[in-house]
Amino acid sequence: MKVKQGLTYKGFIFLLLNFVIVSVSGQNEMSFSAEKRAFNKALNLIEKGNYHLAIQKLNEIRQADSTNLEALYYLGYCYLNTSDVPDTAAYYFEEGIKRLAPEDTYSDLGVDFRLALAETEQVLLRPDKALSIYEELKKHVPESDEELRKLIDHKITVCKNARIYLNNKVEITVTNLGKNVNSPYDDHSPLITVKNNLLIFTSRRPTPKAAKLKDGQYPEKIFYSIKKKGKWTKAKLLQMFYKKYDHESAASVSADGSELYLFHNDFEGKSIYVSYFNGKSWEKPVKLPAPINTPADETHASLSADKSTLFFTSNREGGYGGMDIYMTKRDASGKWGIPKNLGPNINTELDEDTPILHVDGKTLYFSSEGHNSMGRMDVFYSVMEPDSSWTEPINLGYPINTPDDDFFFVPTINKNEAYYASSRFEDNFGGADIYHVKFNAEKAGNLSVIEGVVKYDDNTSSEKIRILVTNLKDNRLVGDYRPDPKTGTYIMFLETGNLYEIKQVMGGNREKVEHLDVKEEMAFSKLNDIVLFKEVTITPPLLPAVTMIEKETMDIEKQIANITAKGLKLPPQKEQEEIFREQEEVKAPYKYTYVVQILALKKKPLFVYLYFRGLDASKIRSYKCKDGYTRYIYGVYDGFKAADKARKELQKSGKYQDAFVRDYKDIEELSTAPESIYNEEEIIKLYAPTIEELNKNLNNNRKEKKE
Repeated sequence: MKVKQGLTYKGFIFLLLNFVIVSVSGQNEMSFSAEKRAFNKALNLIEKGNYHLAIQKLNEIRQADSTNLEALYYLGYCYLNTSDVPDTAAYYFEEGIKRLAPEDTYSDLGVDFRLALAETEQVLLRPDKALSIYEELKKHVPESDEELRKLIDHKITVCKNARIYLNNKVEITVTNLGKNVNSPYDDHSPLITVKNNLLIFTSRRPTPKAAKLKDGQYPEKIFYSIKKKGKWTKAKLLQMFYKKYDHESAASVSADGSELYLFHNDFEGKSIYVSYFNGKSWEKPVKLPAPINTPADETHASLSADKSTLFFTSNREGGYGGMDIYMTKRDASGKWGIPKNLGPNINTELDEDTPILHVDGKTLYFSSEGHNSMGRMDVFYSVMEPDSSWTEPINLGYPINTPDDDFFFVPTINKNEAYYASSRFEDNFGGADIYHVKFNAEKAGNLSVIEGVVKYDDNTSSEKIRILVTNLKDNRLVGDYRPDPKTGTYIMFLETGNLYEIKQVMGGNREKVEHLDVKEEMAFSKLNDIVLFKEVTITPPLLPAVTMIEKETMDIEKQIANITAKGLKLPPQKEQEEIFREQEEVKAPYKYTYVVQILALKKKPLFVYLYFRGLDASKIRSYKCKDGYTRYIYGVYDGFKAADKARKELQKSGKYQDAFVRDYKDIEELSTAPESIYNEEEIIKLYAPTIEELNKNLNNNRKEKKE
């Protein structure tokens, strides 16, 4: 999607003041006053972004006065700001330079023509031509004109950047989302939920009772499409939040799809609003409070996955220049705190816009005219360090970025993929279209998506519950989650291969601490839609327990099968009877806190005891649980560190990679019967007839193969 490109140097006022001087001669069919009125109308249309009608007016002026250089300049300017004709812009700028009188070669108008031509060469991906124009122009700019020399120096740097990016193209696959999503009008600002099955975007297509505007398009409204069986359904109007002729633009959607942030013009100017989904429809948008919104312009907002931090753009006083990116965090009561400017590592004296925080909670995508841009707005990303500072922004490179305006790049949980709006690809349906972008260089997924739910009782206020997540690797707080006040659900995004402390806080005076070991195999799949790992639900009166998803491990079954396939030797019947005894029940509750779970199975395999060979049998306990699983634990420990040390020792054998530490209270809540002491002899006795039958069959099979 394009943003109107500003005038290259002096602007509208200069050209209006000089209109009388430059174009008094050559009057043909149009009187001077009529030509001036037509010119003013053209400028007014340009200011409103209606370039097509402005081109018509400017051509009328040129037919009446072929020597009108301002008309030539603005024709080039209009074509430069339409989607597919920058080469036509170059023609008008070159023609204007040719018609300049010798004494006007490097006048203000001559400078503007050359700046515009150089920028057009940039858009046409010819940075070397643009560079030669800028360097030649700089030779004729007096040292006293610091502003112009600074602008040219910036343009020269941008051209050199572009040359590097164009010579090091990033390999991507770009796919148009198709006619179900895109239209002949501008479709832009794509937003995607974490499950990658709901797309929300802004479009200027026709809507009920809305009149076509002068630029040939309709007021911006918000649409959505749902992915079913891998395909996007026909886009529908999400909801009309304001009047039919008002522009409504979506800025961001929360990871769980329950909060939609909008940009809207109100009596204070440009402001940020939020709408909440109540389960049936989107509620009336609410304006975000001060000091997020101010009398200045606030144009974009992005909510972190845990809903604790909001990033937004503003041109308020005290920034680094133009639009800057700010962040604000919720306090313990849920109110937004004082916004903080992200600082000079992110913000520049030029504009920054469309910040999008990835669900990992630390990677910020944004657009900027500064840094090492290759022209106008480029998409960058930066990563928040443990001390909350930001790394040097990285340019995403060509062809994501071009010398044109590039912004609103929305990555999925898999950073290999993103959604993006552009008008420069040949397969577009008209105006800007929405595309799916896939980087050809694979990047392994390292995030686990964990869904939890809080069950509230009558004494528990949902608004007071916080779930604080700390990565024990560096003791850094990586999440401040607040369950949905209506449904109790929350979604966590945690890097795999780490151990986390999950502290559940209520009202500041009650808390419960759990530990969660997020293993590598819990990472999301790059090939499929996101699968949420369901947690075991916590019961009142405090908070839900956070536990790792449990799944049957086929590797265990295979290991047991490999052992049994070799045949089994049982003790003599008399000896078996001497060692068999009834299983014991432990009736006294444990006083210790943590255990190591080594196995969870829906149905007990015949030879599970073979899987436990080599372990101290006295430490193994089994539990039948409410969810149909039988869980096996190994050892009981007074503290988490001791339990985690035991887990690591177990995993050295290579067999118990799914083992993890959990709170013994979780086992108590899940179990339906008293724990059973693991008794290998009893299990052998129970299944002795089956084992003998299997051995008999194995021997028969071997004989048949020999024959």
